[in-house]
Amino acid sequence: MSFQIMHTNIEEEDGYTNLNHLPQHPTRHYMSLNINQGRSIPFAVWRPTIFTLFALCLALTIGMIVLGLRGSKTPAGHNENLQGLKERLCLMGGTNNNNDRRACSLCPVNWRWVGGDTCFYLSETEATWQESEDFCFSLNATLLMLKTKSKLISISQISQKQSYWIGLSYGVDGWSWTDDTKLSTKRMDWIDLFPKQNCAYLFYLNSRVYSENCYKKHPWICEKAAVQLI
Repeated sequence: MSFQIMHTNIEEEDGYTNLNHLPQHPTRHYMSLNINQGRSIPFAVWRPTIFTLFALCLALTIGMIVLGLRGSKTPAGHNENLQGLKERLCLMGGTNNNNDRRACSLCPVNWRWVGGDTCFYLSETEATWQESEDFCFSLNATLLMLKTKSKLISISQISQKQSYWIGLSYGVDGWSWTDDTKLSTKRMDWIDLFPKQNCAYLFYLNSRVYSENCYKKHPWICEKAAVQLI
């Protein structure tokens, strides 16, 4: 009987011992797992990533430097191509007053150039004087103004067998150009104006200016400043 009691006591003590070895706080064990999971990764694992990022940054820096050098030093061949393009496009006129270099004048398509700094448009259709002025205005230009004899001679070189409206008309203040400049009172041997005919045109046959009824229809000539390149 005593042996059984002792055996029973030993089993109970073993059970108590086993119970003592069981984890008493499961939550602490869970926290220890989080701590283990939050440990830093060894540097050997990060080394390839760091090296890759460094190589990318270095490549980008070198690329930016190379592009900057190319932008600051244009190849000689490229400059020659630009110069050739300029020579093909430019209408070479007189010398530039500042440095005695020949100026380059550019005119829009279908416009004429006879030297100087002005482009001319000769219409192929006919219209009244007012319609002609409106057309030129729509192109940021004006009807031709022949204030000097030299300009008349230049236009005569390109005018065809037509009579062209020009920018001279009669208003409440007398004859004036389309830029509101009054017609000079000095005698101009290329202008003949008549009363009750309030708009002027250029007659091709003798390169003279006459007055005409404004509602008559003629071709016209527009003028605008040429784009100047040096």
